[in-house]
Amino acid sequence: MGRACVWVEREGRVLMAARDAGGWTLPGGGIHPGETGAEAAVREAWEECGARVEVSGEALTLAEGALCFPARLLSLHPSPEGRPVAWVNPRTLPWADDVQLRQVLAARGATAPALALPGRVHRAHVQAERLGFGRSCSPETGRLLRTLAATRPAGHFAELGSGTGVGAAWLLAGMDGASRLVTVELDPERALVTRTVLAGDDRAEVLHGDWREALAFGPFDLIFSDCVPAKRETESLDLLISALRPGGLLVLDNFSPPGQLPEALHAGDPEREALWAHPGLTCTEVAVSAGERVILAARTG
Repeated sequence: MGRACVWVEREGRVLMAARDAGGWTLPGGGIHPGETGAEAAVREAWEECGARVEVSGEALTLAEGALCFPARLLSLHPSPEGRPVAWVNPRTLPWADDVQLRQVLAARGATAPALALPGRVHRAHVQAERLGFGRSCSPETGRLLRTLAATRPAGHFAELGSGTGVGAAWLLAGMDGASRLVTVELDPERALVTRTVLAGDDRAEVLHGDWREALAFGPFDLIFSDCVPAKRETESLDLLISALRPGGLLVLDNFSPPGQLPEALHAGDPEREALWAHPGLTCTEVAVSAGERVILAARTG
């Protein structure tokens, strides 16, 4: 059945509804049996925002699978669900970085200049789409990587799990000319693609092989651990820490916020426990989006 949401724009501002868990979202929800996506979008606009609207164009499919319909506002009343509403300018920060608004603006060629993808990152995403590879780091994590790389002049960086080069491209975007990056990918086709994406930048070396092979190039100022064996097997933690310089950072993405943890982790997350309990690490969590946390673990010994 799926989900549908609605983009209602008035005088350059877009209608948003308050989330139950805090923050704002485009009005939307599940498509009921017997409903079309457009009918669901119209209904949700009324229920969540008290907005009477009519669909004015074709839907855009967002990354999470929801259909986003442009709509024209006919009238606005108090929300039947009692939700606060807001009219925001989607082309300015922070709204332009909202995960939904960003996708709609990108489809319209109206991405805020500050949020435009670096050229190599864009090329890496194109290759990921071509290969059907859906495990690249998120743009939010990528921008964090770029910022962290910029804090380490002449730094030595490693990425474990190149994919098609998205994470490596973000790191290179923040690195200075004296910095060096080694990235490793087990899949031969993706390793070749990463070499192509990063070609011409002599700061980067792309390896094809097991993630442990990259650690021989250490010690590192930052390790972005982006493959399952490296960050989801706690017995490897000491190996990762030993490849960091004192003060070096281990960066791990794709952790769920507490409100979205799967039932299997309701009793606790052993990966988080292992990181926080390790005597050689000082850890913190960064919420890079509503659905993703990144853990930064600094080597202290």
